[in-house]
Amino acid sequence: MDMGKKGLYMIQSLVFAYIATGILLCLLAFIIYQSNAGMKIANLGITLTYILASVFAGMLIGSKIGKKKFLWGFAAGMLYFMILTLISWIFQKNIVLFSTERITACFLCIAGGTLGGMLAI
Repeated sequence: MDMGKKGLYMIQSLVFAYIATGILLCLLAFIIYQSNAGMKIANLGITLTYILASVFAGMLIGSKIGKKKFLWGFAAGMLYFMILTLISWIFQKNIVLFSTERITACFLCIAGGTLGGMLAI
């Protein structure tokens, strides 16, 4: 399989992950609005959304490529986080790029992508 096709698969998996992120965050916002949950629940929901989206991306890229699935899942999770951070930085210039929360989110996205790659059929 050539690199162009692999790159296209990576883009497809990331687009799917961001669509899933949007849907899950909208659902989370609705649930929090209806239940008047606090910021702790909101932050937990956001973190779980990032992990699930990374797992989805890892599963998709792993099933498309078929070899070294966990490495492709790892790459998908890392790219998912990097793009998310870049978008956050573009729209909010004063974010802290190297905070404990951001580093934790990075590792969770990478772990989610790797897990998704390993679970890919």
